[in-house]
Amino acid sequence: MEVKSMSTKGKTRNGKAEHLARPRKTESLERLRGRVEAAADEIVRLRSENARMSSNIAKLRSSVTKTSKKPGIVFDERPDVLRAKVRGFIDTIDEYLQTEN
Repeated sequence: MEVKSMSTKGKTRNGKAEHLARPRKTESLERLRGRVEAAADEIVRLRSENARMSSNIAKLRSSVTKTSKKPGIVFDERPDVLRAKVRGFIDTIDEYLQTEN
């Protein structure tokens, strides 16, 4: 039920007491604060990803020799780790081919 009064002191436009409207403002501010914090976290994440990608681009650029003008291959893993993985793949393929014959 709406309160109608000649005095507007302590009342909002719709006639409700001012103290009842304050929690809504506080809730709105808390939601806004949460959204701002989430946006700030996303900006930090994106900056980190940007730095990682910039590093990868720098690696690719440095792998290009001035004479060949072709980009080299850049792996994120150490050569010995990559070599072990490739050997594992080759062994698996060899085993598969031997069982097929």
